[in-house]
Amino acid sequence: MFRCLGKTIVRVGDAGAGQVAKACNQLVMVTAIEACSEAARFAQAAGIDFGKVRKAMLGGSAGSRVLDFFGGKMAADDFVPGVEARLHHKDFVMVMDEATRLGMPLVVAGAVMQQLDALMAAGWGTQDTSRLLSVLERCGEYP
Repeated sequence: MFRCLGKTIVRVGDAGAGQVAKACNQLVMVTAIEACSEAARFAQAAGIDFGKVRKAMLGGSAGSRVLDFFGGKMAADDFVPGVEARLHHKDFVMVMDEATRLGMPLVVAGAVMQQLDALMAAGWGTQDTSRLLSVLERCGEYP
């Protein structure tokens, strides 16, 4: 049955360990999406086409599936959901709750959580998580 669900099967531990593994995946992935949005906004602010910057980055050490997929959506201003942001927000709430329970600070994840909260407050929860770029673009629009 597992072979139908994926190519790589890794037993990470006893019951419940898979949920922690998924949370770790979401932690790294959504943090990388936020990093892509910050890179896109940084390029925009400097007057440089993020699409070209992204193309250059894909050939270097920053190249990744996240930069390819989510960065590509940002470069194209395409926020049609591949993954609805509300699902990543839900996962991050669980991660942050568990980190609090464990008494462990997640500094970068805390900042990403704030960005996800802002995305949700803007009403973009049913759009793609690459919409995090729009949260950054809104910075400075407020008094």
